[in-house]
Amino acid sequence: MLATGTLVVVADGTSALIYRNSGHETISLELQDTITPQSLQNDGPAGSTPVEQSPQDRDEATFSKQLVHKLNAMALAHHLPDAVVIIADPTSLGHMRPLYHADLKRRIVRELPKTMVKSSAHDVAAALAKL
Repeated sequence: MLATGTLVVVADGTSALIYRNSGHETISLELQDTITPQSLQNDGPAGSTPVEQSPQDRDEATFSKQLVHKLNAMALAHHLPDAVVIIADPTSLGHMRPLYHADLKRRIVRELPKTMVKSSAHDVAAALAKL
């Protein structure tokens, strides 16, 4: 069961959806925010980039880094609940994990390496219910 108020971040390398669980006995996700590369500061990917990395791969790594920086800042400013779930495609999740600040990391109660950004809130809730 997912606690009421849990923040659910559903991301891929191009966008993220931020949901909050409003359910008490069931999972009921309400969309809080949509994050796109245009809504984040563009400062390049984290670490060194391989020569063979395509512009699309670089953009996706950059977005993943920027999203984590936003989540880290929210955690440090105490603007995140105590429970956060991260759902992201495996590549994006791999870019994100090393960048989690300790304050964000302690709030993450689950991670799901799955591409679900184009899924409905109902489908995301169903996937979370299976965990």
